[in-house]
Amino acid sequence: MNIIVKDLIGSQIAVSMPLGDKLHKKIIELLAYQEKIELDFIEITTYATPFFNASIGRLLKDYSINELQARLKFLNITEGGRNLLNRVIANAIEFYKNPDEISEYVNNLGEV
Repeated sequence: MNIIVKDLIGSQIAVSMPLGDKLHKKIIELLAYQEKIELDFIEITTYATPFFNASIGRLLKDYSINELQARLKFLNITEGGRNLLNRVIANAIEFYKNPDEISEYVNNLGEV
């Protein structure tokens, strides 16, 4: 299955959590059918962490990185977009390994 991200989110700018959530819902729907998914980022000009956290990072809560690598293919993503995506994935892997420890750390950031 091929998803043209720009058509799905209705924008050339992939930056917000709500747009990432839209992509996430579509991916979850297709993963349920055991399909391989091609995410085509053609004409996407701008990327931001909130978009990738909401769309891809959250997948690592329920799917292993190996499973996602086998089932998701990223097409026409810029080098900057790919670098940002890789950072989001690495952070999500760490977070879902130790969610309580990371949440405690984040909650205590404001304390001196």
